[in-house]
Amino acid sequence: QAYPSSPVLQHRMSAAKRSYSGLQKQVLGLYRECLRVARTKSDDMRANVTNIAREEFKSKKGIPKNEIERIEYLLRKGRKQLDRIRSSNVDGVSRS
Repeated sequence: QAYPSSPVLQHRMSAAKRSYSGLQKQVLGLYRECLRVARTKSDDMRANVTNIAREEFKSKKGIPKNEIERIEYLLRKGRKQLDRIRSSNVDGVSRS
């Protein structure tokens, strides 16, 4: 057998085959962009941005997929927050 049959590997393989809606792709894209922006910051701020992003996305995970207006609102809010963090003169962040 060429590949190990671990549950983690099987989960990753099934996730790779999954197709996402446009809205889901936007949410995942925003999360990845948060992580990219975090990598451009100092070590302390990088950890802070990463942790806040993780907590925010995790806390919103249970929002039903059919609440499109709410998800779109949160995407707009998240993009605005990310633009503020992306600004080079930002030296700290906090969860609001």
